[in-house]
Amino acid sequence: MDKLRLYVLIQNLANGLTQPFMSFLAVASGVPNIGLGLISSANGFFAGVTQLPLRKLSEPVKLLKLSTASLIILWLLMAFISYTNPILYVVTYLSIAATGGVSSYAWALLLERASRGSRGRVLAEYGFFGSIGGLLATLTAGLVVRGNYALAKYVFITAALLIASNFTVVMRLDNVKYDGVNSSNLRQSIKGIENFLGATFIFAVVWSFAWPIFPVAQYYVFSMTTEQVAILSIVGGASTLILQRPVGSLVDKHRRIMMFLGRFLLITFPLMYVFSTSVYQLFIINVVSGFTNSVSNTAYMAYLFDNSRDKKSAITIYNAVYGTGTLVGSLIGSASLSAVELMVGVKEAVKYLLLIDAAARAGAAVAYLKLPEFKPASRGTLTVSARTN
Repeated sequence: MDKLRLYVLIQNLANGLTQPFMSFLAVASGVPNIGLGLISSANGFFAGVTQLPLRKLSEPVKLLKLSTASLIILWLLMAFISYTNPILYVVTYLSIAATGGVSSYAWALLLERASRGSRGRVLAEYGFFGSIGGLLATLTAGLVVRGNYALAKYVFITAALLIASNFTVVMRLDNVKYDGVNSSNLRQSIKGIENFLGATFIFAVVWSFAWPIFPVAQYYVFSMTTEQVAILSIVGGASTLILQRPVGSLVDKHRRIMMFLGRFLLITFPLMYVFSTSVYQLFIINVVSGFTNSVSNTAYMAYLFDNSRDKKSAITIYNAVYGTGTLVGSLIGSASLSAVELMVGVKEAVKYLLLIDAAARAGAAVAYLKLPEFKPASRGTLTVSARTN
């Protein structure tokens, strides 16, 4: 198997063990709403902000090595020290997210070169391998933990071991140089993608507003266990696995309309928590996430790659804009939940706030229909040489 495919497969095994449960476990562990807002937005804001100082660096494999080694240590710290302490839980997870941001930036540089010529199809292919990696891991973690949250420690240890095995994959990559345009001028870096960044920020705010509310709904409204959280995630993952490649082809042919649909159909998820009467209805409706995940894995990064001149800077600025939006939205969502639940109780607060968010998501999605059409951009060069011994 190609080393990049093996990397994404193993990395998503580790992610599948942990990411679907971190907000839910935070609620179960007594993390307050403001901490829940930070955790919900961590993979957006903290991961994105750490990438800004990296935009002038041109050796992504070195970044992968450093970040992968750091993630091993941080997941072990989460398992043995932080998990039982709400404050340390938040701090450690934010550190994991920030370190993951370094890894994601390096990965994006590698993937930009690999996807040239057919963005949607190639990005979908890597998304396909990622989905395979996450499904079994999520199911396993959910079945192991169920309602015994102390067992999550062993899930974190397993994630650290998987990342350690991925470190051996990364170590086999060598002599990587990304020689793209490298502008120090911010205005030049975002030329041609200003409207896209604006649409991204607005949607990130309204999208992430619901993120700290979802796990509260799962825990307090639907009384879900980690097993049920896992099944919910697996339904979405399996649907993504089926749709990833055909959606990737559609992205290449109808990028702007697919970008709109990928955002607009995200109204499904707040609405399903409002109108569903059982967890089984949540499972069925979550099939829609296969489409929205597939578009998210392909269309937006493909648009960014093809419409930016300075790709390294564009990647970091895009992630920072997106991350800032998710932090703002998540904090507003968590603060709103704290305020409204004092007046009407947690269950009614969840219902009212998710209805508001669904309407906001629909409105914000329209901005993607107004983006300029695709235009080819100048290319950087990425040279990869890997040891085979």
